[in-house]
Amino acid sequence: MKHAFFAMMTLFFCSSTIASSPDGEALYQENCIVCHGPQGIGGSAPKLAGDASEWKSKVFERAVLNGIDDHGKPLKAPMPHWKGASFKSDNSATPNKLEVDAIQQYLHKQK
Repeated sequence: MKHAFFAMMTLFFCSSTIASSPDGEALYQENCIVCHGPQGIGGSAPKLAGDASEWKSKVFERAVLNGIDDHGKPLKAPMPHWKGASFKSDNSATPNKLEVDAIQQYLHKQK
């Protein structure tokens, strides 16, 4: 009986974690598509799919949150530094690592 209870609790926690994982595509559509184009292929801002999507996650996160590219240089305006802003659905909260990772994973699939 103990094992069945433990198994059910593990399944519950795993499914709630999966259900609460950020949707990278939705986040991208809400916050990035206007400048970076559909599927990250570029627009008024640089292409991300196949380029920035290949950066190490810490470098991609630094670019999104702090506006510093993979060479340690500031990104060109008007790229927002999301550390001081929030995604549209975040209700004034700074984007978190899971959200940024989800966007990068979405872009990685688009290349």
